[in-house]
Amino acid sequence: MLEHRVELKILDWDDVPFREAVDRAWDTIRHGSVDIDSTTAAAHLQLLLRGAGYPQATVDVHKTVDEALAHVAHFEVRRSPVTASIGG
Repeated sequence: MLEHRVELKILDWDDVPFREAVDRAWDTIRHGSVDIDSTTAAAHLQLLLRGAGYPQATVDVHKTVDEALAHVAHFEVRRSPVTASIGG
């Protein structure tokens, strides 16, 4: 049986209520029917967070081809999207 793994990184770590919401949502994903390293799981995680009161929450997925073949993914979770500033 293949082991599916995810490195889950919460970028708003100091926001304890957000971190707790991520933990609850991740627990739902882990016990769900989709592979945890899939983009479907990441999309579901994002929807759960938005439904939990974080309407701008985002989940970015990063994985190399080798990681995809090994069923490993990196999820970066943010409370709100990164905004770029132009012109310093």
